[in-house]
Amino acid sequence: MVIEIFKQILGEKKVAVIEFLASNAYEDGTIKYKITEICSELNVSKPTVIETLKLLEQKGVIKKIKTGVYKLTLEPQKLQNPQMLG
Repeated sequence: MVIEIFKQILGEKKVAVIEFLASNAYEDGTIKYKITEICSELNVSKPTVIETLKLLEQKGVIKKIKTGVYKLTLEPQKLQNPQMLG
């Protein structure tokens, strides 16, 4: 149900990008995928991936380390409790 709400707000493709990043992060929160790799894996456009990454950066969810490397910056308890995100 919660995912369906996010899909209505953000759109299915952005939610797919977020799910992909979260499920492909290493234990330390590092995500190592280039934009083109994410596009290819999910069959989404480059602008969609870029917009999603920018949104996550603006909201403090991820931090860009270098090209193709991001790091989740949310504390683990915030990831488990969506009420703490707002």
